[in-house]
Amino acid sequence: MKSECIIEKIRNKLKDSNPDRRTVLSVFQFNFTDADGKLIKSVVFDFKDLNIYDGTTEAADAEITISDDDFYLVGTKETTFDKLVFDKKALVKGDMTAIDKMLGKFRSASDEVK
Repeated sequence: MKSECIIEKIRNKLKDSNPDRRTVLSVFQFNFTDADGKLIKSVVFDFKDLNIYDGTTEAADAEITISDDDFYLVGTKETTFDKLVFDKKALVKGDMTAIDKMLGKFRSASDEVK
């Protein structure tokens, strides 16, 4: 998967993060698709336990379906999650407050680059 390096960067940041300073305490299931919309892989981003792993979970607060290429573009700051959601290239369902908190982290990470 093209975005595997982005997922690994997030995984490493989680390992180095201070559990007492977390602002996102939710579980997200990302469903990555190919260019034709076929599921490639599901990955769980568990911010409660500071863990990222392949697979699915019933405990997800929210679920995001996004193409591997588009997630890579977000991770490399070539686009934003907000734009992908607006353009219906990323589908989100579940706890919108949790999703907004997570997207806030992506927003602040992109602002740091500017």
